[in-house]
Amino acid sequence: MHDPRLLDLVSRIKCLPSDEADKPELANLCELEVVLKSGGRKMVRVEYHRGHFRNPMTDAEMEEKFRLMAQKHLPANRVDNLLRIVWSVEKEPQVSNLIAATRV
Repeated sequence: MHDPRLLDLVSRIKCLPSDEADKPELANLCELEVVLKSGGRKMVRVEYHRGHFRNPMTDAEMEEKFRLMAQKHLPANRVDNLLRIVWSVEKEPQVSNLIAATRV
C-alpha cells in the first residue's frame, strides 16, 4: 500500500465492463487487455475459470490448492490426515473424526 512503484502501476489500471458483462450466460467471463508502453496490446479471455464446473480442476490440482491453504493452519501430518479423511469420507465411521481433523 505504500510502495510508490506499485501505486504508480495501480493508478494506470482501468477496469471497464464489456458489452458482454450483463449477459447471464457469460457471468464468469474474464477478459484482460494490457496496453504496453509501445502501444501494443496483449489480450487474454477466460470464459470459465479453473475450478468452474465447465472447467473442473483435477484431483491433483484440488489437493495442491487445499494443501496451500491448509498448511497455513495445520502442520503437514495433520493436513495429510485431513486429506485422507476427505478423500474417503464415505468410509469414515464418525463425522466427529472429520470435524476433529479440522480443529486448528
